[in-house]
Amino acid sequence: MPSVSHSEVDSYLLCRRKHYYGYGLSLERINQSNSLATGTAGHKVLEVFYRTILDGGQTCEEQKDVFEAGLTAARDAFAEIVREGYEDASSRARLEDILFDEEWGYFANEFFVNNGWRILAVEAEYNLLYDEDSQATYPFVVDMVVQDTEGRYVVVDHKFVYDFYTPEQTDLQPQIPKYIGALRALGYEIAYGAYNMLRTRKIKAPTAENMQYLLILKPNKERVVNTFMEQLGVAAEIQALKELSIEDQNKRAYRTANKMVCQSCSFRDICSTELVGGNVELMKKTEYKIRERREFAPVVIEGTNNE
Repeated sequence: MPSVSHSEVDSYLLCRRKHYYGYGLSLERINQSNSLATGTAGHKVLEVFYRTILDGGQTCEEQKDVFEAGLTAARDAFAEIVREGYEDASSRARLEDILFDEEWGYFANEFFVNNGWRILAVEAEYNLLYDEDSQATYPFVVDMVVQDTEGRYVVVDHKFVYDFYTPEQTDLQPQIPKYIGALRALGYEIAYGAYNMLRTRKIKAPTAENMQYLLILKPNKERVVNTFMEQLGVAAEIQALKELSIEDQNKRAYRTANKMVCQSCSFRDICSTELVGGNVELMKKTEYKIRERREFAPVVIEGTNNE
């Protein structure tokens, strides 16, 4: 069954060569960059916390009652991540402080549970079948689905960012509109979305206000439809590309060769080596591994029409 995720479309549009390494050859770097490692570790801690909250009860009151249990689980999860070898980047704030500082840390100022928003789904996997003839699907993972105090359903994406997104920057970012569109197509009454941002930049005088920001997005119907149709259009290009042999895919994997794109690319070394005709087979074996494909199972959000 052909499936193309938001991340794959993002990679393809950013650089064909990056897409080829990551999705044609299914490579991923063994050692992640510091910024990626911080985001991955932070997401895991938030997942454990909110999953503990969700498991603790369905009502807002029940979820508030297990806040301390969630915090304990989050601390345990962070300790395990450190034992597994996580290290903070010297140029970034300490992840432990970002999450657990008693004054300005995330959990000391947690918004959703403390303000009576109900947690409905955590790290939920979905797979929208949008073309029965080709069996083409759009797989995606949502960090959280919550219900606000007015009863509206909201899709939330956690972001560990050096600096907060501005509303102008999110005017074109497609992730939340795609999730809203796909969830609505699956029958969920999603009203709007939000980026739950945690800043990783070192601040001389950190406060809750300059380290955390919940940016609400309420895209209109046209924005949601147009963004999702672009997803389907690029997905069709990718699916056609995947029907070619890996050799032909390689020939069509053109480099963007842009400073901003290349400096943060996890395939920069292997890309530059191949560009000058070097042998990258040893590099593939020692610095990269085959990325595991994620299996997507259906999830039901409690309280919506899709029960």
